[in-house]
Amino acid sequence: MTLDSKHLVQQLRLSGPYSVVQFAKKLGVSKQTVYNWESGKTAPDLPQLIRMYVVCGLNPRSLLPQKKQQGEVKEDPEISE
Repeated sequence: MTLDSKHLVQQLRLSGPYSVVQFAKKLGVSKQTVYNWESGKTAPDLPQLIRMYVVCGLNPRSLLPQKKQQGEVKEDPEISE
Protein backbone atom coordinates (compact mmCIF):
# COMPACT_ATOMS: atom_id res chain seq x y z
CA MET A 1 0.00 0.00 0.00
CA THR A 2 1.47 3.34 -0.99
CA LEU A 3 -0.18 5.38 1.72
CA ASP A 4 0.87 4.44 5.25
CA SER A 5 -1.94 2.97 7.31
CA LYS A 6 -2.13 5.73 9.94
CA HIS A 7 -2.89 8.35 7.30
CA LEU A 8 -5.22 6.01 5.44
CA VAL A 9 -7.27 5.29 8.58
CA GLN A 10 -7.60 8.98 9.36
CA GLN A 11 -8.55 9.84 5.77
CA LEU A 12 -11.17 7.11 5.71
CA ARG A 13 -12.59 8.21 9.06
CA LEU A 14 -12.76 11.86 8.05
CA SER A 15 -14.37 10.97 4.71
CA GLY A 16 -17.32 9.63 6.72
CA PRO A 17 -17.18 12.11 8.35
CA TYR A 18 -16.97 10.26 11.64
CA SER A 19 -15.58 11.12 15.03
CA VAL A 20 -13.16 8.60 16.51
CA VAL A 21 -15.94 7.29 18.76
CA GLN A 22 -18.43 6.95 15.87
CA PHE A 23 -15.88 5.24 13.64
CA ALA A 24 -14.87 2.82 16.39
CA LYS A 25 -18.50 1.94 17.04
CA LYS A 26 -19.19 1.33 13.33
CA LEU A 27 -16.11 -0.92 13.11
CA GLY A 28 -16.81 -2.77 16.35
CA VAL A 29 -13.51 -1.76 17.95
CA SER A 30 -12.58 0.48 20.85
CA LYS A 31 -11.83 4.17 20.37
CA GLN A 32 -8.34 3.40 21.69
CA THR A 33 -7.83 1.01 18.78
CA VAL A 34 -8.70 3.80 16.31
CA TYR A 35 -6.36 6.18 18.18
CA ASN A 36 -3.59 3.55 17.98
CA TRP A 37 -4.12 3.10 14.24
CA GLU A 38 -4.09 6.83 13.60
CA SER A 39 -0.97 7.38 15.70
CA GLY A 40 0.86 4.49 14.04
CA LYS A 41 1.23 2.47 17.26
CA THR A 42 -0.60 -0.41 15.63
CA ALA A 43 -1.98 -1.08 12.16
CA PRO A 44 -5.31 -2.52 11.08
CA ASP A 45 -5.28 -5.91 9.43
CA LEU A 46 -6.76 -6.48 5.97
CA PRO A 47 -10.27 -7.47 7.14
CA GLN A 48 -10.39 -4.31 9.26
CA LEU A 49 -9.28 -2.17 6.30
CA ILE A 50 -11.95 -3.76 4.12
CA ARG A 51 -14.56 -3.04 6.80
CA MET A 52 -13.41 0.62 6.94
CA TYR A 53 -13.89 0.97 3.20
CA VAL A 54 -17.36 -0.58 3.38
CA VAL A 55 -18.38 1.62 6.33
CA CYS A 56 -17.25 4.69 4.39
CA GLY A 57 -19.17 3.61 1.28
CA LEU A 58 -16.02 2.92 -0.73
CA ASN A 59 -15.15 -0.08 -2.86
CA PRO A 60 -12.55 -2.22 -1.05
CA ARG A 61 -11.25 -3.39 -4.46
CA SER A 62 -9.36 -0.10 -4.59
CA LEU A 63 -7.01 -1.63 -2.00
CA LEU A 64 -5.80 -4.06 -4.66
CA PRO A 65 -3.03 -3.13 -7.08
CA GLN A 66 -4.37 -2.03 -10.44
CA LYS A 67 -3.50 -4.41 -13.26
CA LYS A 68 -2.89 -3.38 -16.84
CA GLN A 69 -5.82 -3.58 -19.21
CA GLN A 70 -5.92 -6.65 -21.41
CA GLY A 71 -4.23 -6.11 -24.74
CA GLU A 72 -1.96 -3.36 -23.46
CA VAL A 73 1.52 -4.17 -24.73
CA LYS A 74 4.69 -2.37 -23.80
CA GLU A 75 7.06 -2.09 -26.72
CA ASP A 76 10.60 -3.35 -26.17
CA PRO A 77 12.99 -0.91 -27.89
CA GLU A 78 15.54 -3.67 -28.61
CA ILE A 79 12.98 -5.71 -30.53
CA SER A 80 11.83 -2.83 -32.74
CA GLU A 81 15.37 -2.00 -33.93
